[in-house]
Amino acid sequence: MFKPLQLLYAGYRRGLRHPKYRGWVVGGTLLWLLNPINTIPIVGEIDDAVVLTILVSEMAQVVMENRKSVKPQATISTLDVES
Repeated sequence: MFKPLQLLYAGYRRGLRHPKYRGWVVGGTLLWLLNPINTIPIVGEIDDAVVLTILVSEMAQVVMENRKSVKPQATISTLDVES
């Protein structure tokens, strides 16, 4: 069964997770949000809220995954040095 909303969401998510396209996807999302013309007039600003929520949640997941993949650097303790 063809589910266009799931397909759109999956493409949006893949675009945000790919470092090469992340800037384009975020820029396009911001243009969507700043556009004074609503694409679906009946829904009003609900579509903007949904798009903003998806952007924030996906970017939070990207940041959390990046923080997990970065290993903490070893620090030199000043207590180990003898004077």
